[in-house]
Amino acid sequence: MKNAFKGLAVIVAGILFFIASLSAIKSVGSRRAVASDEKSENTDIEEDTNDSAETADTTPEGDDDMTDISTNFDEELISFLEKSGYSDKNYMVSPASFRAVLALAVAGADSDTKTSLIKAMGFVNEEEMNEWYNNVLFAPDTASGFITFKMLNSAWHNTASKGSINETYRQNIRQLYHADAEDVAPDKITDAVNDWVNEGTEGLVPKMSDDLSQVDMVLANTIYLKSSWVENFEKMNTKEGDFKSIDGDVVQKDFMEQADFFRYYEDADGKLVILPMQGDVDVIFMLGDIEDVCDRIVDCESDNVHIKLPKFETEASFDNSELTEFMKSRGAGIAFSPEADFSAMISDSEVFISDIIQKTKIKVDEEGIEATAASMIAVLGAAPPGEKIETREFIADEPFKYYIVTDDDDPKILFYGQIVK
Repeated sequence: MKNAFKGLAVIVAGILFFIASLSAIKSVGSRRAVASDEKSENTDIEEDTNDSAETADTTPEGDDDMTDISTNFDEELISFLEKSGYSDKNYMVSPASFRAVLALAVAGADSDTKTSLIKAMGFVNEEEMNEWYNNVLFAPDTASGFITFKMLNSAWHNTASKGSINETYRQNIRQLYHADAEDVAPDKITDAVNDWVNEGTEGLVPKMSDDLSQVDMVLANTIYLKSSWVENFEKMNTKEGDFKSIDGDVVQKDFMEQADFFRYYEDADGKLVILPMQGDVDVIFMLGDIEDVCDRIVDCESDNVHIKLPKFETEASFDNSELTEFMKSRGAGIAFSPEADFSAMISDSEVFISDIIQKTKIKVDEEGIEATAASMIAVLGAAPPGEKIETREFIADEPFKYYIVTDDDDPKILFYGQIVK
């Protein structure tokens, strides 16, 4: 992922993915029971009303560490997108939403199609994939009231298409992913999907598609996160300043500013600072090209840091086959071909994945962060388409990167991004 952030656009490549440690898994038990008692609708994980896909090597070994697999997936997804033309663009991507919507496809796949998708997502088997999903679902501490996190899933079957939803599939995705599978008329399916996405992203992604009337089946996921800084930036300290773009231009931005003790790391390749957020989430801002960022977190030490960061807002849309091509490059090509086997999803019809679309948006200001992602899979049945303390300086008036991660002994990346102009 070296030199992955050279472009000077606000690339908020949001990587929403995390795998909880064993202690986190134990803490999930009681919380999961609460979620399971709710209606079999999508579970909202919010302040008071709680609700609740990536790849590594295409041939993961059974004793591979799950964290390593996921980290490889993150890096390879970012690298693939940048090689596809995003290195100098503003963007945010969510591997977690990507993986989650793929999990809905895995639940309906069989034979080699199922195996190839699981491996391409970076998992050894379906059980590990489902364990990952539950860890993501319950990782943020929503009980604090200062963070809103919800992860929703749903499926729609076009009643004009051949075949019908397999009832076992309908039951499985409801039980495993709190997802409903609805039968919808062709003239209603587009609005049904768009309305659901708009609600799940709190209006940040109002529409996924203009026309889904020809699609046999739609699978969708949304992830929404809103959290405040533990130490807010004072609005009175926000001032306009110069930001040096990667292409040499100087643009004006509103810079937030504060000085306090934060976890900090610096080496010859760059520097990073960690800002804690409510709900067991941290944000890592990085200048330079430090590799293995999550590994460097353990090397951070509390230091007095003067921070200047620009406020920003950006959105992105991956709707030009980028994500399908990435999955094909990971060895899951069969799922996108007429040879695909999704018989566990739709009975009496041969279907395949025709496209995967993701839309994202993020806002960062003095109070905190609001980020969201919506991912959709289109399934078709036709042919394929004290002393004086030294103050460290972290002045982000040039291209910088950031990571939103879980605050635990084994940090998991929730979002990844960069600001380049």
